[in-house]
Amino acid sequence: MTAEVVRIRRRDAVLAALETFRRIHPAISLTSVRAFLYVAENPGINITELALACGLTDAGASRVARALAGRSIERPLPPSLDLLECVTSAVDPRERLLWLSPRGQALAARIEQLIAAQTPIQAPIVAVPDPAPGPALHRSTRSN
Repeated sequence: MTAEVVRIRRRDAVLAALETFRRIHPAISLTSVRAFLYVAENPGINITELALACGLTDAGASRVARALAGRSIERPLPPSLDLLECVTSAVDPRERLLWLSPRGQALAARIEQLIAAQTPIQAPIVAVPDPAPGPALHRSTRSN
């Protein structure tokens, strides 16, 4: 039996970013990836704002944030990826603000590098020249 060779072109930025998350935790959900990216784009976002951005309930956003945070937070959830820090608001002690941890900042920087590479999702389309002119074939448009 011969080994089959599969040719895979270089990954685009989106796929490479998803693979980067998968290397951190193979079972990471798309919701967790989205939540991380929202925090990266909006440092200091609170749980309610994260819930609205991700289409989650406040409880759901809190669970995702606790799983993305490290073990040092109050009531961490597995897998405790240490990508976020959860800080109590100085204005309202019930409010939790989310920031990237140092590990999360490194991941965000890696994703920025991947985006800067600007590899397109679709491989370039090669234009096929029109065939040489020849006798035209005509079809009847009449129905039988």
